[in-house]
Amino acid sequence: MYTVKTIALFLLIASANAAFAADKPFTGVFGGTGRACSGGAYIRTKTIEWNSTYSICKPSRYEVLEKNLTEKDHKRIVYRLKDRSKQCRSEVIEVEQVSRYGWNVSGYPSLEVFQKRDLPDWGNSPLPERQILSCPMVGPD
Repeated sequence: MYTVKTIALFLLIASANAAFAADKPFTGVFGGTGRACSGGAYIRTKTIEWNSTYSICKPSRYEVLEKNLTEKDHKRIVYRLKDRSKQCRSEVIEVEQVSRYGWNVSGYPSLEVFQKRDLPDWGNSPLPERQILSCPMVGPD
């Protein structure tokens, strides 16, 4: 009986810790690479900021649209900026881990462009209102 109570208590504590970790906000500092992507992205508990050669997104509140932080070297989270600055070309920012320290940060000009990114004529569209800024970055482990 003692063993069953111990196992039940252990499982209760483990599930509480997992629930706490799932609710913990993702934060990190990402350094841009290359000429077009010089600058950085800064994800804080309540704001996100992304500065590059072609777009300056000052700190903005956000909502999380999608989140997958369970895989060790392939985390992915998508943010929608609530109040973006005038020089910010992105309404939606996607942060995806591609290797231990390698990340890809993509900026979508609208929620519609993000939602239709995999459709023909949207992903690599020459239309300015559909253009996506995608930057390889170095980020946290």
